[in-house]
Amino acid sequence: MKNKWFSFYAAAFYAFLYMPLSVMFFFSFNNARRNVVWRGFTFKWYGVLLHDAGLLGALLTSLKIAVLASLLASALGLLASYALVCRPPRFGRAFYSSWLNAPLLVPEIVMGVGLLSFFVKIGVPLNFWTLACAHAMIALPYTIGSIRARLLSLKSSQLEEAAMDLGADQWEAFIRVTLPLAKPAIVSGALLAFTISFEDFVTSFFIAGIGVVTMPIKVYSMMKFGVTPEINALSCCLLALTLTALVSAQFLRKSVKA
Repeated sequence: MKNKWFSFYAAAFYAFLYMPLSVMFFFSFNNARRNVVWRGFTFKWYGVLLHDAGLLGALLTSLKIAVLASLLASALGLLASYALVCRPPRFGRAFYSSWLNAPLLVPEIVMGVGLLSFFVKIGVPLNFWTLACAHAMIALPYTIGSIRARLLSLKSSQLEEAAMDLGADQWEAFIRVTLPLAKPAIVSGALLAFTISFEDFVTSFFIAGIGVVTMPIKVYSMMKFGVTPEINALSCCLLALTLTALVSAQFLRKSVKA
């Protein structure tokens, strides 16, 4: 009886969570400009979406920023994780580790205002690169979490020490042993960073300079005039992209654990 109630609760929870998404998906095929009543089935809003230069430009900008941010976050996450796991213990390591996780604890609006004030204070103009760096900083804890867990498992196997005992120096052992074995975790962290960057709105709203329009900002500006089937079609495409990245990251995590 207890299991039945738990199953009912889980089903009700997922229905409550995903019902709005199903409605959005349903109305993306509505043959009407306004999502008030159903007027018939059509694919035309997906065609309109593919020919909207403003949306496609915003999509391309978001993809570029997300790719750059994921690469930066993965590289920095690898270096930070290696310093935390594979280097000799030193004073302040616990503080350093906690400081790296600060973006997870600080409210995003506070982070956005703080970064805006920082860039203005040092005289750096807001542009594509400042936004990519901001996204990389926000995504850094996710890459560290993925890569650090993998390096901890590698450290317990002492493969790098064995390579150094066989004549490899520290750099060669890292390149030929540690890095290939950590590659699935690096890719998994990069996919998570890509997702965090691609869907970010609050930080982008504060940091994006003149002429830099990301997809979330573009959708926000379109929603001021009401939710149209075109926005629903766009949301469905973005949802599919996000789910693909998350599923791929989860698959890579499982392969790392195996």
